[in-house]
Amino acid sequence: MSVLSRAAFGAAALLLAFALAACGDSEAGQRKAFIAFLQDINGRSGAHYLVPTAADEKAFGPYLQQHTLILDFNKDMRAQSQDFANHMMKLGAGPGVSPRTVELMAAAPADLVTAKDELTKTGQALEARIAKATADRAALKLPDDLKAVYDRTFDKLVTAPALAFEKSEKALQAGIDASIKLVDYINSHRSRLTVSGMQIQAKDQRTLDEIAPLLKAHQEAGERFAAAQRDAERTMGN
Repeated sequence: MSVLSRAAFGAAALLLAFALAACGDSEAGQRKAFIAFLQDINGRSGAHYLVPTAADEKAFGPYLQQHTLILDFNKDMRAQSQDFANHMMKLGAGPGVSPRTVELMAAAPADLVTAKDELTKTGQALEARIAKATADRAALKLPDDLKAVYDRTFDKLVTAPALAFEKSEKALQAGIDASIKLVDYINSHRSRLTVSGMQIQAKDQRTLDEIAPLLKAHQEAGERFAAAQRDAERTMGN
């Protein structure tokens, strides 16, 4: 090897070393910036879906995709939450909505069946979306220090809200089932019952004994749904 070629080789090796070092520093800096961003989220009360600024996106580099996974999940959850809210409004459930009376439910029993079918589809879509997010998370290859922080953020912004939503959905499903049983009984025993608003009067003791547990189940299901909603609000920090 000539002196010139040795010098050229040495210069190339030095440039390669600098390039590798720069890549190392860049990845470390990106990871540090992303960890700080996630720690900010984790330190806040409730679920806050912070959107990175243009400067953040540049600072995070390829790690931006890890947060995009969470934001995409939240976007889909918002759409499903709106569907869920629409189902609640139809049933007279939820904040700011006048509850449907037993009389009204009994007058339109098909509405309960339709709401149950629609809510079942919402629940199935939710389960599929949670499964996808969980699979996407499992496929991530993160350094240990970032993984520890990211897992906390994922649980805070994906797992906990999803479980709270699922709990509310199942509670509403149970409430619809209880309402259907009550309404079916009422409509099958019209000659033995008087229904006005939320009040049900039985014309004989046997009818009273039969409808009492159905009415109780309907009321308790409503209470469980209200409790699930309160839990969801606490989870989201509302």
